[in-house]
Amino acid sequence: MDLSSLSRSQAEVASELFKSLSNPNRLQIVAALALGEHPVGDLETMLGIKQPTLSQQLAELRDAGFVESRREAKQVFYRLGDKRLLALLHALPGILQGEIPLKHEAFMKEQRLTGTAAAMFARVEPPPS
Repeated sequence: MDLSSLSRSQAEVASELFKSLSNPNRLQIVAALALGEHPVGDLETMLGIKQPTLSQQLAELRDAGFVESRREAKQVFYRLGDKRLLALLHALPGILQGEIPLKHEAFMKEQRLTGTAAAMFARVEPPPS
């Protein structure tokens, strides 16, 4: 998708997705589940998140459709339910290491050369009367 054609409805969907991941605990949970299915007890040990908080965050992720659960005997296993999250998680190391701003700078340089950035934000005024 070309970012210059981001519609309002697409922006709202993306905003909700980012809002659902805006908690550090939820982001850690999703990152752990991207590696595979885990029972709640393993997630608690791996992430160091206490059980009540973990349950609350898993419920929010489940309500958002990002994770799915299944019960096996007395254990509840969680797995990633929305594969779109994998694309975000794969981009995260580059964002955290500062590689994305370089790509952004290259994009903006290209826009300046082609003149499309200015056109995108040009102010259109009616002709003088």
